[in-house]
This record gives sequence, C-alpha cells and structure tokens, in this order.
Amino acid sequence: MIKFYKYLLGIMGTNPEHEKIMLISLILITTLIIAVGMHFLTNYLIKKHLFTLFEKTATKWDDYMIDRNLFKYINALVPLIVLEISIGKLEFYQSFFEKVISVGFIVIILLIGNAVLDVINDIYETYPVSRQKPIKSYLQVLSIIGSIIALILIIALLMDKSPVKVLSGVGALTAVIMFIFKDAILGFIASIQLAANNMVAIGDWIEMSSHGADGDVIEINLTNVKVQNFDKTITTIPSYALISSSFRNWKGMQQAGNRRIKRPIFIDSNSVKFLTPEEVNKFKEIEVLGSYISEKEEEIKEYNEKHKVEKSYINGRRLTNIGLLRAYIKLFLLEHPMINNNLTLLVRQQEPTPQGIPIEIYCFAKTTVWQEYEGIQSDIFEHLIPLINEFGLTVFQNPTGNDFRNLNN
Repeated sequence: MIKFYKYLLGIMGTNPEHEKIMLISLILITTLIIAVGMHFLTNYLIKKHLFTLFEKTATKWDDYMIDRNLFKYINALVPLIVLEISIGKLEFYQSFFEKVISVGFIVIILLIGNAVLDVINDIYETYPVSRQKPIKSYLQVLSIIGSIIALILIIALLMDKSPVKVLSGVGALTAVIMFIFKDAILGFIASIQLAANNMVAIGDWIEMSSHGADGDVIEINLTNVKVQNFDKTITTIPSYALISSSFRNWKGMQQAGNRRIKRPIFIDSNSVKFLTPEEVNKFKEIEVLGSYISEKEEEIKEYNEKHKVEKSYINGRRLTNIGLLRAYIKLFLLEHPMINNNLTLLVRQQEPTPQGIPIEIYCFAKTTVWQEYEGIQSDIFEHLIPLINEFGLTVFQNPTGNDFRNLNN
C-alpha cells in the first residue's frame, strides 16, 4: 500500500520535501475511512445477529448489557485496533499517533469497565438480598479507583514518565485529593456502616425531619440516599448524615404487619361526675358494658360493706362516667376486628392538662397500609367522639367565636 501511495505521489510530481507529509495524510485518511467502515460493519453485525439472539433468551442479563451500552463501548475498540495495526507499521510512525491511540484505548477500557460494573449492579438488584445489602456504593468506589488509575496512566503516557513516578508525585497532592473526594470518602464509610448494621435498606420507610424526608428509600449510592416522600418529591440525604444524625426507620412496624394507634381525647374536667344508681342501670343496657358494670358493682359493694361506708359518695367507692367511658373504649377495641389484641392495648387516663383530662388510646391496627390504617383510626374516633356525650361528658376545645356570641346572647 505504501508503494502504491509513493507511486501516486510520483505521478502527481510532489516535491521530495513534501512527500512524507502527503504520504502520511493519504494513509491516515484511508485508514480512518477503513476504521469507520469497520466500526459501522461490526455495529450492524452486532445488532443484526447478537441482539436478535438476545431477544430470544429469557434471561434479563443480556438486556442489562444492551441498556448499559456495553457492546457499544466494546465496538468502539474496533476502529482503534484498525488504526493501531495500520499506522503502527509505518516507517515514519509518529509517537503522537501512538499516544492518541493509547489514550483512546485507556478511555474505552474504562468505559467498558464502568458498564460492566453497572451490569453487575443491575443483575444483583434482581435478587431480594439487594434490598438489604445494596452494593452500588462499593461498585462506585471501584469505578472511582478505575478512573484514578486511568488518569494516572494517561498523564504518564503524555509525559513519557513511568506511572510509578506519576503516582509518587500524586502523593504531594494527597491533601487536595482528600478535599475533593471528601464526600465520597465519608459516604463510602457511612455506606459500609449502614450495610453492616442493617440500619437502612431500599424500600424502607424512613423519617428524618432535619432533612425534610418522610417516605421510602429508593436508592443508596456512594454519597447519598434518595428518599421518595409521600407527596412524590425526592429528598437526597448525604449518607454520612444517617450516621451522624438520628432518623426514624419504620421497618420494624412494616415487618410486624401492625401499626400503632396512639391518640388522646381531651375530656372537659367540669363534666366528670359520680353516677347515680339510675344512671348506672341505664348504662347496663349497653351490651359491651352490661357484664362489666355488674362485676364492678359487686366489687364496689364488697369494698363499701367491708369498710362500713355510708351512702355518701365521698366516703366510699362509686362508679364515674369517665371510668365507664374508659372501660367502654377498651371493650370496644377488644372486639374490633382490625385491632390486634395480642399486642399492647391500653386505654389510660393521663395527667390533667389546661386542655382537660386526656384519655389516651394505645393499640395496634392489623395493617401497615397507610390508607387502611388511617381509615381504621378515623372510624374508631368518629364512633367515640359523639358517644362521649352519652356518658354525660364533654370533649374539651378552646372557645370559638360562636361560643362568645352565645354567651353574650
């Protein structure tokens, strides 16, 4: 081929001093055309035969390779190989071309390596263990290490220095490198701690008010954790923040299959009173309270007789409307089909406050689905709040404009 080019140059009457330059130009142009042609040819063959074969397979692995452009990067090696073979045999082979081709090889191999790491992560995420032990952060560390090695090789190649000498020179820039990759280093250490201690995994519902996060974890990578909030916004939290700051993980609740209901009803203390026998008999008509009141009356009667209590309410024990309300709520929850009786179930009276006497309901719903949980909780309180008036009690609330207008009237 070289003799043919020289023959053409002789026919064209090229000056001897320009012969070498023109010969290099012609060979380069022809080689580039061949290299580009080979690239499109191999690309066509890959799509025509290899991709068609992959479409017939049931495995997802080959699909991940295509999505991550692995074969596209591999095919990019073809023109570089053609250039290396064609130009490398020239007597006037220039070191510049050698360096350019070598740099191209390093960059393409780096891209192939990163694509392989992405494919490995995609395949790993198809297994259930990936939700508890994600490896994306570790693969990102490998990618960074590969990029640093590639950068050192390119610098050494362009400077005609040994990579060892370049690497020793980088030692002087350690402080700068540590500053640049501070977040990556902190994130890598944090991701190891998160995985080792099983603190958070993909799919967990976490709540971190300091960063405005309240939703499901959708991604854990080298430097941050992405949370999709319930309003569909995305909050990005630095990985090391999950180690240095507190956050709430609702995984235990989700795994247990039950969600806690903990809410008080504030009773106006002015409406609390002892019950008369007539009122007690009226409450006996409530099905869930009938047997409870009878047992309680026997207990109170025995106590009062034992201590020789007269009929005065002050001297002995008596039933109160707030006590019967508390008993009714507990019996009502015990019979509720969506409340788990095997877990803690309390209806307790807490310390009085300026807002009244809190009667707190503490129990667990038999679901973790948000919509179902809120429905169960709402149904319970929608039943109890209007029922409170039947016990002669009043729900406390701050005075409103209507209260003042009625007072004036």
